[in-house]
Amino acid sequence: MMLVAGKPFLTVDETDVWFESLQAEEAEYRQYWSWLSESERQTAQRFVRELHRRRYAVCHGKVRLLLGHYLGIAPQAVCFGRQTLGKPFLLDASGGPHALRFNLSHSGDWMLLAAGPRELGVDIEVWDPRHDPESLAGEILAPNELEYWLTLSPAERAAAFYRFWTRKESLAKAVGSGIGIGVASIETTPGSLAKFLGLPKDCGKPSDWHLIDLDFGAGISGAMSRRRRLQSTVTESA
Repeated sequence: MMLVAGKPFLTVDETDVWFESLQAEEAEYRQYWSWLSESERQTAQRFVRELHRRRYAVCHGKVRLLLGHYLGIAPQAVCFGRQTLGKPFLLDASGGPHALRFNLSHSGDWMLLAAGPRELGVDIEVWDPRHDPESLAGEILAPNELEYWLTLSPAERAAAFYRFWTRKESLAKAVGSGIGIGVASIETTPGSLAKFLGLPKDCGKPSDWHLIDLDFGAGISGAMSRRRRLQSTVTESA
């Protein structure tokens, strides 16, 4: 069996964040494919492009590998359920919800998986030149965020846009509502200090959530939202 290699990109309290490539050699790809459920294989087969099919198989194979590592079971034995709006969760041996929470995001050749004991959500976005922040900012940003964003130079706006976007998406995924929550109603601090300032009423208070920006280097943005606890210890792999 393939073993988990390396360490999490980030650990916050009891929550691990894994930043993984979706590129794989043929032997690795076949191994990941062998771990998929029949439903996952059917989903993969529906992709028209081979690139997207391979990314899906590697992504979900790695999810099974990593979650199986936490659960102490084989990747193919990991079982999932889904909430009403589609957010997946782990099932325990009795078929009920498992205490371990997780969330997955992927973009381009990269995936992000967080796992821990508290409700959480993650988002990763590879900057896409087909997306025009100038035309999307008014729909996605809260008024104060937009005011700040308009003060930035054109060269600074892409990074700020994706920073705001991944923060909002991570919260929407944490509560299991997706972008239907109305991302413009989620307000965060401008600049690099990540904190929620305002949330839709169904999401609780801003102080209920710990927001973390994830730095993957130029051209990739990410964020994690997780239920807050009183003290946090953060470590990052070298």
